[in-house]
Amino acid sequence: MYILRYAAALCVLLGLASLPAQARQEVLVKMQVGEVKVLAIPDVARVAVGDGHVLNAVTTEEKEVIVFARHEGASAVQVWSANGQRHLYQIEVAPEGTRQIQQELRHVLERIPNAKVSVVGDKLLVEGDDLSDSDRDRVAALSKRYPQLLDFTSQVGWDSMVLLDVQVMEVPRSQLQEWGVRWGGETLGGLNAGLAWDGGSKRLSDRPGEAVVPLSYPAATAAGYFGVNALLSARIDALAQTGSAVVLAQPQLLARSGATAEFLAGGEVPYSTTDANGKTNTVFKPYGVSLRITPQIERNGAVRSRIEVEVSAIDSALSVANGPSLKTRRASTEFNVRSGQTLVLAGFLSREESRNVNKVPALGDIPILGQLFKSTRFQHNETELAIFVTPVVVAPDHPDLMQRVRQGNEILRTTFKADDLINVPVRPRAALPPPIESAPALGWNAYRGLGSQWHGPEPGAQQTVGKKASE
Repeated sequence: MYILRYAAALCVLLGLASLPAQARQEVLVKMQVGEVKVLAIPDVARVAVGDGHVLNAVTTEEKEVIVFARHEGASAVQVWSANGQRHLYQIEVAPEGTRQIQQELRHVLERIPNAKVSVVGDKLLVEGDDLSDSDRDRVAALSKRYPQLLDFTSQVGWDSMVLLDVQVMEVPRSQLQEWGVRWGGETLGGLNAGLAWDGGSKRLSDRPGEAVVPLSYPAATAAGYFGVNALLSARIDALAQTGSAVVLAQPQLLARSGATAEFLAGGEVPYSTTDANGKTNTVFKPYGVSLRITPQIERNGAVRSRIEVEVSAIDSALSVANGPSLKTRRASTEFNVRSGQTLVLAGFLSREESRNVNKVPALGDIPILGQLFKSTRFQHNETELAIFVTPVVVAPDHPDLMQRVRQGNEILRTTFKADDLINVPVRPRAALPPPIESAPALGWNAYRGLGSQWHGPEPGAQQTVGKKASE
């Protein structure tokens, strides 16, 4: 009797030990709709499919199992051999064309610097820091177009910045002609220039030993632009120093690639308006030199910028009941230049004519003979508004920018004396500053007393508690 019990227990143990050998580890198989895959399994006895809507499986001559992917989803497949061995498969069916799309997306994303691509299931995961704004925009556009792409890149771009050196000047037109700038003709005087006007045609002249630089930009306004060299810049400075040219504004703006920099030098004039209820309101309209520039750094190093310039002034010759009138000159365009090159917008003409008559009273009014007793003086002044824009691509740690910061801090340090209590410099991970020497005389510690940012108890309060505890 005992022998039979021991034999039965031994059979059970042997059966349990043989189960792991019969059932192999589950195998993951990835397919897409319409794909056929062959599972080579000898001596196939039977096949079981978990979800027949997702896939279908058939056997051929008991040597292999053919799986047909029908619809998107997942299903388990179990195959038994004649010797009782079981094979487990987990089959995931993706939509048609998913694999090709993943390969194409991966090929595109791997060309983006600082981007890491990995496959998670049927999804593509893209990660990365320090991506430029243009690369981040590309990844965001791809993730919106393809749901299987997951965007985990940093949302802060670290593009280089653009320093915009702008000069808005009012120059006598005769001086521009002396420089060889003639809107509607060729450039003379050795300037390397490109012109644009309504017709869209352009002419360039080259200096000795230099090749012509093609500039192709269609212009829809009657204004021109040209790239200038150091000789023209020197002439501009000379005109400004002698007073022949008037510098209306000379800002230097720093903007990230793709951001907009704005500048306004002028003021605001009041206007009276009346609403539907008859109530009178006063509004203010800005005037002066207004500038909006949006630079964008291209991959080839060029700077593509959109500029909007407006120069307005109060027109004393015309007045209305609600307020003074403004005379305005405005331009808006988009251009491409290399870093450090100067672009000039011109063609904004202003003409002023005056006539002064000096005559002898009574005698100057006599017909014909009165011309002998009076003199007439005609004045004709023609100026042209010129805008010079020089974009320079700089990094945040550019030596010139750091030098400007040091100079600015030095000016502040020498001009204004820092208050020890208020103007405490804030530095990352700074240690706790030492107590102020004059603080104990006031009976309060700025860094440990009540009301400080460390919220520590006052020294006097600690001593009092100690005395009570000892008592």
